[in-house]
Amino acid sequence: MMLSLSSLAQEPLPATINPINETFQIDTIAPHEELEVDSLKTLDETLYKNIWNSTQIHYPANTLPGKTDTIAITFLSSPETRYVHPYKGKVLSKYGLRHGRIHTGTDIKLVSGDTVRCAFDGRVRLAKRFSGYGNLVLVRHSNGLETVYSHLKAIKVAVNDTLKAGDLIGLGGRTGRATTDHLHFETRLFGQPFDSNKYIDFENGCLRTDKIYYANKRFEIDLANFKKKLTQAEALASGEGTRHVIRKGDNLSTIARRYHTTVKKICVANKITAQTTLKIGRVLMIN
Repeated sequence: MMLSLSSLAQEPLPATINPINETFQIDTIAPHEELEVDSLKTLDETLYKNIWNSTQIHYPANTLPGKTDTIAITFLSSPETRYVHPYKGKVLSKYGLRHGRIHTGTDIKLVSGDTVRCAFDGRVRLAKRFSGYGNLVLVRHSNGLETVYSHLKAIKVAVNDTLKAGDLIGLGGRTGRATTDHLHFETRLFGQPFDSNKYIDFENGCLRTDKIYYANKRFEIDLANFKKKLTQAEALASGEGTRHVIRKGDNLSTIARRYHTTVKKICVANKITAQTTLKIGRVLMIN
């Protein structure tokens, strides 16, 4: 099944906001069924099922589409839509494995107080201090993606603000878990981060493509790539699934709690048992 999700203007959200811990299920759309244009003005109905939470980044696991569903996300669907690079600077660290952990975004060097801008048209879902991210802004875009801007010195937007691409998000800094002034930028779908470098040319500050595809926790710019089997490193870069690198003190119970899953599911995904010895540095797949 293919869902084509274009970037169109957003409509106001419903007055009733569902709690993040409720159970939600995505509607399926038959291959021959065409979506009405109006139904694409906001993706809450087709993707997020009206989940609008201003405290958490993540979504319930059962918000994800089925494993056989493919979603096409279009960045520039009309002359009115555009992309603005959040901040053009030297890339300090890319998405992927770093110091035994998964680095979920791209770090861009800046000077404290520099202007950070919104990448696409959208609406602010989070704007607050958030754990190691420091001062963080998360924007949900009408194309279905969410972008994260963190370690900000100052936040210049509020929850529910409607933004245009290029609007001020905040001022760069080094709040939270940061060793230098920089912008930590992420792209997420259903709360799942993936490598923004797949569609953004960070060196030149522009898009590489006008469309990206999602299927079974994996992101590609070419549908043909889904037929290729990835190495572990490629899978991490692709955004396929969620991985956890074993660190000192880890056990299956603590890992399961961290990712809001169960020990049984982790064991099945990795073909291990609850008694398997976890060696530091091993990468576990988290469903």
